[in-house]
Amino acid sequence: MTHPVGLLTRAADRAVPLYLWLVHGLEALLPLFDLSVRLYLANIFWKGGMVKLSSWMSTVMLFTMVYDVPVLPPEMAAYLSTAVELGGSFLLAIGLAGRWAALSLFGLNIVAALSYGQLSEAALQEAFYWGILFLYFVLHGPGLISADALLDRFYQRRRTTRVIDSAASPQPAAHGA
Repeated sequence: MTHPVGLLTRAADRAVPLYLWLVHGLEALLPLFDLSVRLYLANIFWKGGMVKLSSWMSTVMLFTMVYDVPVLPPEMAAYLSTAVELGGSFLLAIGLAGRWAALSLFGLNIVAALSYGQLSEAALQEAFYWGILFLYFVLHGPGLISADALLDRFYQRRRTTRVIDSAASPQPAAHGA
């Protein structure tokens, strides 16, 4: 007769490595997830910026008559909004200054949702989800498949090389005593 404790131990001995293998496999997909979400968000806001550019007179008119952007004059708000949409989208897509790009688009998303009073409930919900995704990148960074990660690896390699070179070079003898 087998002991229940022995049976549980054997089951755990088999289940734990399988579980760890599964978790490791899922974690290996994180860089691709980060990249795909960055590209998804960048595409949405890039298109918005391009629409603004394609019909600039209409854009300025919308900022003058429809959008209630606080503090800024309508034309300045139109310029700033377009610059943030295009610049932030580009930077987010390649993952350069990814946290700052996500933060700027997060802010733009909030201002857009608040300044356009005629947003439907579904559009407001969508803006909320975009905001959550932007906050993910503000807190987490753009991920391993990004220009930020590439620059970080380059910087770390350069720093390590400098430390090794300084340790390998002979130190001048101390004078005195």
